[in-house]
Amino acid sequence: MAVTGSKRILALKKRKARERESAFLIEGVRLCEEAVASSPEDVEQLVFARDMLDNPRLSSLKSTAESNNIFVQLTDRRAMKGMCETESPQGVLGVARIPSRNRQAVLSSGKPSVILDRVRDPGNLGLILRTAEAASAGGVFLLKGSVELYNPKVVRSTMGSIFRLPVFLDEQPDTLLADLKSAGTAIVATSIDAPSFDSVDLPAPRAYLLGNEAFGVEPALIARADRTVSIPMADPVNSLNVAIATAILLYHA
Repeated sequence: MAVTGSKRILALKKRKARERESAFLIEGVRLCEEAVASSPEDVEQLVFARDMLDNPRLSSLKSTAESNNIFVQLTDRRAMKGMCETESPQGVLGVARIPSRNRQAVLSSGKPSVILDRVRDPGNLGLILRTAEAASAGGVFLLKGSVELYNPKVVRSTMGSIFRLPVFLDEQPDTLLADLKSAGTAIVATSIDAPSFDSVDLPAPRAYLLGNEAFGVEPALIARADRTVSIPMADPVNSLNVAIATAILLYHA
């Protein structure tokens, strides 16, 4: 795909364009630094605000991008604001290709993994990915109905983990659960009526199945899990943020 500058960036603000072109937007100094450091071959272009290049980090990023043969463009701050999603642009944004991941390698890795059932909040998904990478999870599987992985809010909130952690989209529950079980992985679903996660012996490797922010895991999926667990909470609290719950379970694993 040929680089088309600002027109392509504006087009990629829409999900259909991201899916059609297998590319997504990256915005902000840290995210662009992470992209260039983690997978420079997947970074198609970076656009810098020329009147902000006195910032040492931006200047250094520009030099690093050029040394990696990444296409670099300059624009003014006003034009950049029109391309950015955030209110206060940091002076750089760009386009990255959606990477391919080895699903079988994750299934057979022996590491804990995460299955998300219709998790729809971009911030939650981004935080889950960041936490999963920090906890050395093998990967994350998104069931149909979850928020789009390459939504700009998700991408920003991963703080770079999206470039390194394997994530698999629109997974069909029947196929995924069968593949995990064939690989010897136990499915551990969260359920409010189940024993506390720290009171039972859980098999390894395991995949934690967590659900929608409002409704939890679909009952039909809970019925197919090998184990169910809950996270104990003091009254009158009866629910936890799904990203926090994922962090507790992964670090316990």
